[in-house]
Amino acid sequence: MMYKALVTGASSGIGLAIYEGLKQDEQFSEVLGLSRHGPDLFINLSMPVPWTEPLMKKVDLLVNCAGIMPLDGEMPIIMDVNFWGTYWMIMNLKNSFTNGSCIINIASVSGLIPEPDLPVYAASKAAVISLTKSLAKKFAPAIRVNCISPGFYKTNLVEGDTPQYLIDEIPLGYEDYPENLVPIVKVIWNAGYMTGANIVIDGGLSIC
Repeated sequence: MMYKALVTGASSGIGLAIYEGLKQDEQFSEVLGLSRHGPDLFINLSMPVPWTEPLMKKVDLLVNCAGIMPLDGEMPIIMDVNFWGTYWMIMNLKNSFTNGSCIINIASVSGLIPEPDLPVYAASKAAVISLTKSLAKKFAPAIRVNCISPGFYKTNLVEGDTPQYLIDEIPLGYEDYPENLVPIVKVIWNAGYMTGANIVIDGGLSIC
């Protein structure tokens, strides 16, 4: 059986890495990438509205990667994209999911630990984790819903290099590359007994 996947936030960072990783996976006959800049579908998730036509008639795997982290002020758009964008993407595709579909939301370790300088961003990611667990119960047993909470990864979410003092807080001592999250996505996709889980991949940052 060939499967179809949709990845949001697929124009850069973690979303792009997952999109490209799934495109190379022979299990998937079709992989669409969605963001404000494509590569396949162009939608601004900060203004979610119901669609009259489904983006895909069948979605076996949805990976919600779209997210923002503005450093020049805590703005409502953070919650609009990170939480409401994730929620509405799932709700608008509910008729496209099949028995056995899988949803993977990309949250953040910031949703698990205090973020005094980015409280709204942290709250938005905590909300994604909570949403994941709620929908896992709501949609079971037909649809599995899980999430991944990454730590520091080399993306363009923040301009420039991650300050060394932040790297020093990571027990493993370095930030990872987005491509290394692709195997985690595939593990969740193939783990048929996993739902409502939050997989933390942060080099040990959250245990400090």
